[in-house]
Amino acid sequence: MNKDDIVVRDKFGNKVSITQLNDGTFRKTTQTNKNTEFEFLGNTYSYSLLISCRKIKEYWETSRSERYLVEDKYGRLFHYRFDEEMNFNGGDDRQDILWTFVINEKDSDQLTDVGILSLLREPYIAADETDWMAAHEYVDQRFVNKLGLNKKFSIKRLIDFFKA
Repeated sequence: MNKDDIVVRDKFGNKVSITQLNDGTFRKTTQTNKNTEFEFLGNTYSYSLLISCRKIKEYWETSRSERYLVEDKYGRLFHYRFDEEMNFNGGDDRQDILWTFVINEKDSDQLTDVGILSLLREPYIAADETDWMAAHEYVDQRFVNKLGLNKKFSIKRLIDFFKA
């Protein structure tokens, strides 16, 4: 997060950071948890909604790794990835869970053999073995304007704004 990020709370109380990119577009990141709803692509999402997505196509499933093409209740397609690494020092095993939005089955097929970093393309939702989740997407100027804030807004000015 940089000093010019817009930081607000959504209607569910989640922290939302909006960063203006060099090309003038905006990246929205919502930090949430597995028990709280959040806004994503204009709809209400939750962990339970995502894990209940309908499986369209299985790429593979093992005891420690899964890849599927899934469809959510809004009809959106996601390339779903789950990976688990054993923790031999005690505690929970490391789990990486990712839903990457895809346009169609072919788009998802092309993601089957890529690593996690290549799957981190907006829009996507990430989660892990803890309660943490984050939703990443691009928003337009209209979305930022609806916040009622200036295009460039530092955290200090945002804090001053909410104190007033």
